[in-house]
Amino acid sequence: KHFKVSGRQFDLRMVQGHAPVVFLLECQETKPGESVYVVGAHEALGQWSPSGAVAMTTNAATFPLWTSSPLPLPVGEAIEFKCVILRDNRSVVKWEAFSGNRMVEAVDGSTLSVRSTWDSISSMASSAQLVPEHGQPAECMGLVKEGGTLNRTMSGARIFGDQMGQLTVEMEAKEPMKRNFSQSLLALDEPGDIEAAAVEAAHLNDEVAPMPSPREHRGVSLQHIASFSALTEMADVATKDEVRQRRKAEYAPFNLDVPIVIVSSEMAPYSKSGGLGLVAASYSYEFARNGHRTMAVSPKYQHYEGLTYIGETMVRVAGQDQLVKYWHIYKDLGEGKGCDYVFVDHPCIERGAGLYNADDGREYHDNLLRFSLLSAAAMEAPLVLHIGGYPYGEKVVFIANDWQAGLVPVYLCYKYRQQNRYREARCMYVIHNLGYQGQYYGVNACDFFHINHKAMGDILLGNSINLTKGAIICSDRVLTVSPNYAWEIQTREGGFGLDDIVKGKANGLRLAGILNGVDDCWNPAIDTKIARTFSLADFEEGKCFNKAELQKRLGLRQDPDVLVVGFCGRLTWQKGVDVLADCIGWLMDDTGNGVTGRVQLIMMGNGEEKYANALRWAEGQYGGRVCGFVGFDPKVEHQMMAGCDLFIMPSRYEPCGLPQMYAQVYGTLPVVHATGGLKDSVRDISEGLEVATGFHIPYIAEDKVKGALWIAMELFFKHPGEFKQMQRNAMNSDYYWPQAMDQYEQNIDYMLYDPANQR
Repeated sequence: KHFKVSGRQFDLRMVQGHAPVVFLLECQETKPGESVYVVGAHEALGQWSPSGAVAMTTNAATFPLWTSSPLPLPVGEAIEFKCVILRDNRSVVKWEAFSGNRMVEAVDGSTLSVRSTWDSISSMASSAQLVPEHGQPAECMGLVKEGGTLNRTMSGARIFGDQMGQLTVEMEAKEPMKRNFSQSLLALDEPGDIEAAAVEAAHLNDEVAPMPSPREHRGVSLQHIASFSALTEMADVATKDEVRQRRKAEYAPFNLDVPIVIVSSEMAPYSKSGGLGLVAASYSYEFARNGHRTMAVSPKYQHYEGLTYIGETMVRVAGQDQLVKYWHIYKDLGEGKGCDYVFVDHPCIERGAGLYNADDGREYHDNLLRFSLLSAAAMEAPLVLHIGGYPYGEKVVFIANDWQAGLVPVYLCYKYRQQNRYREARCMYVIHNLGYQGQYYGVNACDFFHINHKAMGDILLGNSINLTKGAIICSDRVLTVSPNYAWEIQTREGGFGLDDIVKGKANGLRLAGILNGVDDCWNPAIDTKIARTFSLADFEEGKCFNKAELQKRLGLRQDPDVLVVGFCGRLTWQKGVDVLADCIGWLMDDTGNGVTGRVQLIMMGNGEEKYANALRWAEGQYGGRVCGFVGFDPKVEHQMMAGCDLFIMPSRYEPCGLPQMYAQVYGTLPVVHATGGLKDSVRDISEGLEVATGFHIPYIAEDKVKGALWIAMELFFKHPGEFKQMQRNAMNSDYYWPQAMDQYEQNIDYMLYDPANQR
């Protein structure tokens, strides 16, 4: 006798009194040659021995979700378990760090799926009933339909605000793809080898509507794009000058004579895979226009037009002297000001595919070398390059961005200051997303980075090196991309293992958060991508016209009286797409309450195929009322901001976020999870109608998302005057770069007046 679970057979003679359990884990900690295993207090789980632990698998389509085979565990018996990362030779890399163990109890007659997150004791379980397989006795079972979430917490665990929703499990055997996600997570957006998977959207009608081809994508190519921000255009110098005539700086900096050296692995328009490239480009413009002599240092991933070779030097990396070359272009920004863009050239830097990953999604094996060279070369550039006839010199401020530039403060502390060089220089380290830290195993730090043992101690984390840890410890000041995110990364849930290090920086008064600025191209008064420009004076007519054109373009019924809700973002669990999908049926259902059923929904994005298929399904099911735009078009994003009434961002975490700020500029009220920069940039209705600009979701759960949407929609339909007051508040908000730069200049002044960080 056998039973089957998603095509896998198990011998019932071996599992009488048992039931299958599937373990799932969200984990991004693995490196090449490593995998995640589940181990626990039962022989099926290896009796706590790593040598007997059960391997979990992932692939390019499902990462960071790791899944085990169905394992027979005794019914009614609580079994303790944990997860561990092992190398291919079964040597232990890392155990989960929380105290205690999770517990699971198999359910008779069902397959239990238990989903957890690395280093969090919390688990959520869902059951799937086993029914007789065709042609077999009743006791021979096959998985045919997944049950609902059990909504119970495993023993000793607690449910965080980011609760798991309905769980859909694909148990097909696939070749695991081990990838090192030290850098920004890049999805394979152009399918290639990834098979499209059908998805059953939770809480939606069982009646199947026509579904477009799973491989159909709309808009621009998204290969090697980690964030839609990378596809955003920036206003030119003339446009910036025009719109900024009414905006004046409120802070008078004291150190405009100190040059700024920006170090970033991305620099728009030359290189960008996400928001980092845009922010770094904004730094290069804003600091220069403020009056600083400004250099922006970035890798030379290819030969960009207009570059001139300006010099070379030797740096010590990976145990040997490396020759790096510098290429330069100067960009005139008007009023006698400009920025020197310097590109670091080495044979290992240029690639034919993505900045960090090959076409198959694997991180380049030598990324640590590539970005160590970037930092080392950036440190030498102000000293050896005679740009405009003279070098930048030793009194400069380095702005190092994310882990790829994490060695800049380390080298400043342990190499240059100890040689009495850069004595007056300072380094500000900017954390754009602490989830990506530059963590590598098997590296001899002293030899590879050419540093001493004390410096190695600042970089080591367990048996790995962690560039972000070293950067936080050694920098003179740490900034994050929003004030609330600066607080969140001091917590265990948000600190990704570095919360104690971040707390130390905060206790020393060297940590702050500044919201990223909005580029001047996001302005409804001058936006050439929208159907009709408008301002605060005529926003009602302008938004009405843009709504009609948006409905027409996207195939929605043209109805000025409906409320249009927009979503634009990555189709991933982190963005809360699963919970938003659960709300679609409720939004569309007219139950006579005067609110639901009078809504249109536009969801534009790309990412995991199961969520893409959910969008396609919803568009087919609710024709003329839902647009499931699988892909991305920058022009449509602008038109959504102008034509939608609400913009929803149910992200489980969001260090800064930009769309919620774009939306407010266009009078579209954001509905956001109260996390990270979303909480900082959207003032909830609970603060009062005189200041409110949007609506907060307290934590991500279906009922909480519906609750926030209900408040917003009811206000729109039943209290339109108050809704319009909030739109005026939103349009009066100022999230542009000049106000952000006031805060950057303040922090630079603080940093220059504080003593240098001596290690």
